[in-house]
Amino acid sequence: MPTLNEKLKNLPDHPGVYQFLDKNGRILYVGKAISLSKRVRSYFIGKPDRAKTALLVGKICDFEIILTASEVEALLLENNLIKEHRPPFNIDLKDDKNYPYVRLDRQQHFPRFEVVRRRKADGARYFGPYPAVGALRKTLALLNKHFRLRRCRGERFANRVRPCLNYQMQLCSGPCCDHVSIVEYRRLISSAALILGGRGQPVLRSLKRDMKRAAAELDFERAAVLRDAVADLELVLENQAIDAGRDEDIDVVGCVASEDGASALYLLTIRRGNVIGGRPFSLAGYGGNFLDLPAAFIQRHYSETGAGEMPPGVIIVSSLGEGRQALATWLGEIRGRRVQLLVPERGRRLQLLRLAEKNALEFLSRQDKRDDFPELALKELARVCHLKGLPEVIEGVDISNLQDESVVASLVCFRDGKASKSEYRRYRLENAPPDDFARMAVVIRRRFGGENPLPLPELLLLDGGRPQLEAVMRVFDELDIAVPLLAIAKGRDEQGRKKSEIPDRFYQPGRKDALNLTVRAPAYRLLQQVRDEAHRFAINYHRLLRQQGRETILLEIDGIGNKRAQCLLKIFGSVEVIMSLKVEEIAGKAAIPLAVARNVTDFFRQG
Repeated sequence: MPTLNEKLKNLPDHPGVYQFLDKNGRILYVGKAISLSKRVRSYFIGKPDRAKTALLVGKICDFEIILTASEVEALLLENNLIKEHRPPFNIDLKDDKNYPYVRLDRQQHFPRFEVVRRRKADGARYFGPYPAVGALRKTLALLNKHFRLRRCRGERFANRVRPCLNYQMQLCSGPCCDHVSIVEYRRLISSAALILGGRGQPVLRSLKRDMKRAAAELDFERAAVLRDAVADLELVLENQAIDAGRDEDIDVVGCVASEDGASALYLLTIRRGNVIGGRPFSLAGYGGNFLDLPAAFIQRHYSETGAGEMPPGVIIVSSLGEGRQALATWLGEIRGRRVQLLVPERGRRLQLLRLAEKNALEFLSRQDKRDDFPELALKELARVCHLKGLPEVIEGVDISNLQDESVVASLVCFRDGKASKSEYRRYRLENAPPDDFARMAVVIRRRFGGENPLPLPELLLLDGGRPQLEAVMRVFDELDIAVPLLAIAKGRDEQGRKKSEIPDRFYQPGRKDALNLTVRAPAYRLLQQVRDEAHRFAINYHRLLRQQGRETILLEIDGIGNKRAQCLLKIFGSVEVIMSLKVEEIAGKAAIPLAVARNVTDFFRQG
């Protein structure tokens, strides 16, 4: 078998895709090249420009190449391989924080604006994303008010027999009871959509003309209403406005990197000279060349966007590696028109790029501070609880029930102060004991007993007070297990009622009084996160079981319809079995695409 150096010598000077592999044959990184010979060899010549790239090179034990007919074909193949294998050193745009979008379903006769957290390829129009949620909601409130748009949801809207209070207060045009025609309503919502899309100036000019006309006709009441609408709309447009130099659509991609190799990126979205969105991305794992980062992001971003969002006519970036023409051609095919990729050297466009980079740098500094939080919290926990070392693995347990039916429990795991969702566990308690203390004991026996118990955590957090703590201590004595325990109880007033403004209390075996933790302490906040995550996971499992009594929860997963859901249930027997499987097992046995199988596992891990 040829060595790595021998394979490097025989690389062809041809377009294609390369895959770096570790000692176990796992794909570490996928890249494309105009010349495979020059690009692949560049990783092994000289000193890498970034710490992450050096880490990648240190893990490479082999590589594979795939020749393509053109640069564009290499780009498409690279995208597909990254989506299928999700290499750890490539860009992964998945983010725990989903910034909101505004959704407008144009298929409805009387559509409404909805704030949603995820885009879907459902034919609706999406605006955003919007990092400033408060400003977004204020903007929507003004648009709903002045264009008198409906706010009630589907069932309530469909079943109304008379207008609601909003109509009486002249805040809604009353489409539920046909007080406005479809044509007129669509004119109103189209004007509001223009404003959200960064094209509010024509609407503003129209309102000003109507205001002057009303005043000339001595209709002062209507003129006053239009005056207020103009003032509010000017405020909305003032918050959007930025001097982009031209009345054009631009996306600005600003990238920065820290000394330790972590990267961050900020996407500034400008439409007709107005900012309609800005979103940061943390790219800490990216191991490729930093100069290739903007192009790599552009590939992933525009290949994963849903229907209704296309690349703009101009995309401004700080750098572009090789394959610039191929990337522009691919973007043009998506858009249906030419797309310019620009690296500005002067003028207003350079200022826009610096603004995006400034936002990326500010986001990266916040991430660095946030990354310090787990270590501070773990050190404080070790000190306050008198542990032998840092509790790197913390597990949390919670019980959920509804009128003593469908009693379930959840077990969540935090590693190094961060949620490790692949290690979460759910328990269904058949013939459950009558109280939560006994139920907690049952769950602990199932978690720590048995022939093949899982590795022990360094700290176990119980949702409850001293009774739960004592119940678990008795089980540990039976099983001869020594795991540090902690119980968290909601704050209560003098009458014993739970009060959110009263701090939580923490109890530990062998201590008469609660631990002395202030609400601002990192350890306090981390323990709250563990408790809240365990509670959320238990509640969602409980809802899942209740949902199964009506229809399968599988139908809520992207890519799963009735036929595919029935096929999965027939093959695996139940949703609970599917929840425990890996992506490859689901895809192989059910003969479904890897992407759909990954949607299934991601859905249940997120709870």
